[in-house]
Amino acid sequence: MKPNLIVSAVFILFFCAFLNSVSAQTNQQIENKKWSRIVRDNNIFIPENPNYKYVIPQQESRHYSFGETDAVVQANYRVLPTTNTTQSELSIDIHPTNPNVLFAGSNGTSWPVSGVYGTGVYWSTNAGSTWTGNDNPSPYFGTGNSGDPAAVIGQNGNFYMGYIRDAGGQGVSVSSNNGSNWSSYIAGTDPSSSSDLLDKNHLWVDKKTGSPYVNRVYDAWTHFVTGNASENQVVINYSSNNGVNWSSFVDLSTSLSPGSHAQGVNINTGPNGEVYATFAVYDNWGVGTYGEDAIGFAKSTDGGVTWTKARIYSAANFGIRGNLKTTSIRVSSFPSMTVDRSGGSRNGYIYICWPQKGVSPAGSDPDIVMIRSTNGGTSWSAPVRVNNDAINNGKDQYYPWCAVDQNTGQLHVVFYDNRNTTSDSSGVFMATSVDGGLTFDNYQVSDANFKPKPISGLASGYQGDYIGITAANGKAYPFWSDDRTGNYQAWTSVVTFGPSIVHTQLTNTENTSGPYVVNASVASINPLVAGSIKVYWGRGAGVINDSLTMTNTGGNNYTASIPGNGSNATYNYYLSATDNTGFKTNLPGGAPTNYFTFTAAADVVSPVITHLAISSTPQIKWPIVINASVTDNFGIQSVQCEFRINGGSISTFSLSLSSGDSYQGTFTGTVNIGDVVEYRIKATDNSSNHNIAYNPLSGYHSFNIVDVKGIVLVVDDDVTLANRISPEKGGTESQYSIPLGASANLFNTTLTDAGYAVEQVTFSALNTSNLSSYDVIILSAGVNESTMFADQTKRTALINYTLAGGKTLVEGGEVGYAYRKSGTSDVLDAAFRRNLLLDSLWTSDRSGESLQIASATHSIFLTPNILSSPMAINNGGTSGYGARDEMTVLPVTGVTRIANWSGGTAANGGIFVYCPNNDTSVCRNVFFSFAVSMFTNQTAAANLIENTVTYLLRDQVPTIKTLNLTAMIEGMWNGTTMVNDSVTVELRNASAPFNIIESKKILLNGVGSGSLILTQVAEGTPYYLIVKHRNSIETWSNLSVQFSAGNLTYDFTTAQNKAYGNNLKLVNGKWCMYSGDVNQDGFINLTDQSQVFIDNIAGAFGYLSTDLNGDYYTEVGDLNIVFVNRTLGISVQKPLVSQVNINVSD
Repeated sequence: MKPNLIVSAVFILFFCAFLNSVSAQTNQQIENKKWSRIVRDNNIFIPENPNYKYVIPQQESRHYSFGETDAVVQANYRVLPTTNTTQSELSIDIHPTNPNVLFAGSNGTSWPVSGVYGTGVYWSTNAGSTWTGNDNPSPYFGTGNSGDPAAVIGQNGNFYMGYIRDAGGQGVSVSSNNGSNWSSYIAGTDPSSSSDLLDKNHLWVDKKTGSPYVNRVYDAWTHFVTGNASENQVVINYSSNNGVNWSSFVDLSTSLSPGSHAQGVNINTGPNGEVYATFAVYDNWGVGTYGEDAIGFAKSTDGGVTWTKARIYSAANFGIRGNLKTTSIRVSSFPSMTVDRSGGSRNGYIYICWPQKGVSPAGSDPDIVMIRSTNGGTSWSAPVRVNNDAINNGKDQYYPWCAVDQNTGQLHVVFYDNRNTTSDSSGVFMATSVDGGLTFDNYQVSDANFKPKPISGLASGYQGDYIGITAANGKAYPFWSDDRTGNYQAWTSVVTFGPSIVHTQLTNTENTSGPYVVNASVASINPLVAGSIKVYWGRGAGVINDSLTMTNTGGNNYTASIPGNGSNATYNYYLSATDNTGFKTNLPGGAPTNYFTFTAAADVVSPVITHLAISSTPQIKWPIVINASVTDNFGIQSVQCEFRINGGSISTFSLSLSSGDSYQGTFTGTVNIGDVVEYRIKATDNSSNHNIAYNPLSGYHSFNIVDVKGIVLVVDDDVTLANRISPEKGGTESQYSIPLGASANLFNTTLTDAGYAVEQVTFSALNTSNLSSYDVIILSAGVNESTMFADQTKRTALINYTLAGGKTLVEGGEVGYAYRKSGTSDVLDAAFRRNLLLDSLWTSDRSGESLQIASATHSIFLTPNILSSPMAINNGGTSGYGARDEMTVLPVTGVTRIANWSGGTAANGGIFVYCPNNDTSVCRNVFFSFAVSMFTNQTAAANLIENTVTYLLRDQVPTIKTLNLTAMIEGMWNGTTMVNDSVTVELRNASAPFNIIESKKILLNGVGSGSLILTQVAEGTPYYLIVKHRNSIETWSNLSVQFSAGNLTYDFTTAQNKAYGNNLKLVNGKWCMYSGDVNQDGFINLTDQSQVFIDNIAGAFGYLSTDLNGDYYTEVGDLNIVFVNRTLGISVQKPLVSQVNINVSD
């Protein structure tokens, strides 16, 4: 029942006008990162409504039935009812071995606010029936503090309350006798400056009996201490003696490179002494841009001494940090974490939840999402939406807190939620999961709604920054603050749960005789009614007409067997259990209307294969991976790919299950440019019929193997209209007429048409694990004016990619401003700016101005397309902030400005290039400080794109070299002409061991000449030139040779010393290669002579190695040539590999 509200129109008008005034002033300032210390502020006065009257609702419990379990929510009550104090920002915990003991805390103030007490403390020793405590901690702790309560109970029964000390450090107060006596200690030293703060703290203790660190206490906070190495970072320390003494703190977030800061830490411990910390990461911070950008996670397995850290979730501005409701209460997306230490099937699972907005699975309004890790934080699931109201319904869910019942393994989340009331109000909901966070049942636990508003007299929209929940032994205690009574008070309820049933549904089977064994785990805090654990079942469509009592097989495990009848049939069933308090649970939820079903019959249904056909593939990407989704009602036995190349024989390889229904495999063999690959996917199911399916249903998919100039990845970060509005400069979503991603699409189409293999992804979908597989990565922000490339982890990966030699092109008209605003030290990511943007400082938007070529002879303006000035760029909007930026040049050797702006400073730029070490033959990075999609002449934009990528890759694209060779073959030269024949030409390193750099065949014409194109040799590099012929002595150049201006001409016929060792023979005025090495062993000897003799006797005819003069007969003339050269002892002459002598001494 809701309280009755009687509100005067005058009051409403006054209140709204006041809030609008405050909001207008606040929106012009950058929000304080510290945010949380509650302080008295005389400037914040929200008038009370003198006509408000609280009417106590009817005290009654509510019963919810979810199927997997039932829940009863008891009437709400206050732990310490008052009319002259406020209780906000709540924390609660339950004793790990005695569920009757509860301990809680709040931020306490007087009401109306005249001062801040600090952390109120409350405890119960009878499961919440009665409570003891005080909103002012002074009677217990001896002094007040600055709040931020973190209440926790150790395995030894100690109460620990963490808080911010009045001097800004971290304090902890401890009671070892259920609150009767207290001792207070300093956990974090007070900072020397009153403007500094150890803020947004959390406290936890290892509660697990048997843990090597049981009762170790952990305290963490954000270290807002100016000039400290950990300024703006989350840090943690620990105490091994019940909070008396504390270790030095360890920095948890610096290595994750937050662009602004890390905040909102939450600690928890695992079943074996593991300690975990999670927190929000902020990469962007400015007026209007406050949302969280990542979730950080840290893990220690040695009691907090050393830590591993990672960003486990990233999505630019996914959080809700800022203000909510018409009353502008402050909210955030600080994460809450809990760990299953129950010893059950999900022992060790880690759960983290937070509010999210605008990023799936959240909708356009704040939703609660959760991720989980089943392997101690090594990997994490995708987020699931916890609240189950309709998505995008304009309802707000915020300030979640989660807890696991360590007796049952049930997972609970509490949060504010206004799905059942108006937009200016909220209630409190819980979500419970019995399947490890995969699905959630939602239900309201508050029996009255309220209108959230800042607490009058406290600053910054404060009504409390978190609420709490704890659970044990089948009971949950949500703990929240609302002002239904007229002042903010700490409210709770006792939520009890019925039996829980966990069962894996039976699947289709070909066994028609049965029995069909139903296994289930049934747990209950209260005793189960004997004989109530049953399987209700029936045979036939929609029939349930029989039941089986399940038999206990040990612990919580039960079983029953549904009989078969030897015929094909459909079976239906559900499970049920009742405890001695009357709680009844049916599985699945909604039974008996809803039920499980399976079929017993021979399977004739083939698998279903879903696959996106492969398109033309560059040869350099072979072998490629093939993916398919394959499902079947009986399961999959095997998935294979059958393929053939150019119509040849069929080859087969297997696809392995990668996740869910997804299968993956890799093609085998080799391919050449121009090959055609045909393939189909074959899936076989697990049934006795081994049903088979193909994709395509008939015939084959096919794709071509193509040649490409390079592989380019285009990363699009112009994906939302909202990001086309500058937070600082303003604008509208409609100021640009071009579609989202216009720049990225132009890069894609231009480079595809130019012969590159192009892949395109959004920045949020960028996979940084395979960056090295791309020749060029293009980061395209287009006309994005807000946040771009807003993921520190991904930016770091891109920096590492380019530092290792990777090529990048960054484009965007507001990127320069975002990463280095003018006249400030506001550097979002200095390493990213210096390595990829190549600029030093933003100077102007240069609205309406054209791009001017500053280096007319630069290849980017000449090859392969000729560009000229000016290049006009449209504004789009009135000012066109996203169209262009003028930036100063980074003062680093190798960075140059090759284009500037028509009205700008000549020394500043619009296109920047970086050639490491000023080596102009190699370019690593290019930055366009404008949006290519805003070029008036889109042909010119496309030409600039092609030229730039050509320039970036010119040191990687093979440079053609031409060899003009003249060489005569002794036996085939008659003094007038030479028989045309092919030789093999090798270019080898000029130093031992003389490795082959390139080898190609060439046809020598009648004068011994031929030309060939080489792509692997380099300009100005010494090589030995070697000529090999099928029956002649291998001949090396006398000295090393070099290509000059792409050409090399070499003539062996002009002098004997043109060959190494003068290994040439003068025949009819030309120096020729010796003929007669028939077996190509490097010697002309008796073996060669004998082979010529044998073929001569046999009258051999054809293109034979024994035919030395090229007339297609082996005869006396050939025998004469080999005889003479054998007599001369002719052999290969070439430089020797140096002998290395190694002296070994004892």
